[in-house]
Amino acid sequence: MMINELQKNVLKWAEDKGILSKATMLTQINKTQEELTETRDAIIQYNELVKTSYAHNATDQDRLACLDIEITDGIGDQLITLIILAELHDSSITECLKHAYNEIKGRTGKMIDGTFVKDQP
Repeated sequence: MMINELQKNVLKWAEDKGILSKATMLTQINKTQEELTETRDAIIQYNELVKTSYAHNATDQDRLACLDIEITDGIGDQLITLIILAELHDSSITECLKHAYNEIKGRTGKMIDGTFVKDQP
């Protein structure tokens, strides 16, 4: 399924659930933050499990697999909330992505402790 079709399906779902008619940009960004926090928590648990046990036993391997699914689902949940947020802003996720990419495409910077830090103008 292509991204445009998925976006259309998400917006139809949001319309059917009353989200588009009742949510505000603020309530929607709060939902995005909730999903972000859940995903961050799953990543922390995943990293800790890998660091402490290296998944040597079946229980750890099962937990890693579950956390992997939680992370994937969490990223998807964030995308869904952002698609809805963009719609509430009379935009689209592709328009927002295009705008953001145009802002960063010529940016310079360096990696510091695993994070890209842009050069200051």
